[in-house]
Amino acid sequence: MKTLKLRTLQHPTQLDELLSSLAINQNWQPAATPRLADIRALSPVLQKLVGKAIEADGAWLAWTGFDGVRLLIAEMSLELSRERGSPALTVAYHNDAGELQEYCQWIQLVDGTWQRCAF
Repeated sequence: MKTLKLRTLQHPTQLDELLSSLAINQNWQPAATPRLADIRALSPVLQKLVGKAIEADGAWLAWTGFDGVRLLIAEMSLELSRERGSPALTVAYHNDAGELQEYCQWIQLVDGTWQRCAF
């Protein structure tokens, strides 16, 4: 992908949209569950993770599940995006206690769906 287009995708609003698209595509966030959009609704541990993500120009998405808050933090993977010619995200999934549950990369395909990539 062209550097200018990648920089546009890195904009927080665009990155938020990409992360939301990934969460919906993978059925991670239940459809009836609203997003926790106010950082103050999160525990201090999760607030700290979100603060670090914001400082690093990342995006975050949180919601309450049956067993607590779930948090996704994403960064644009410029190298993988260039290599594959499509938006690519590096995503960290944290549980209610802030423990890292999964860390992986995803590429958005031409049809708008997402595919997990190997590191």
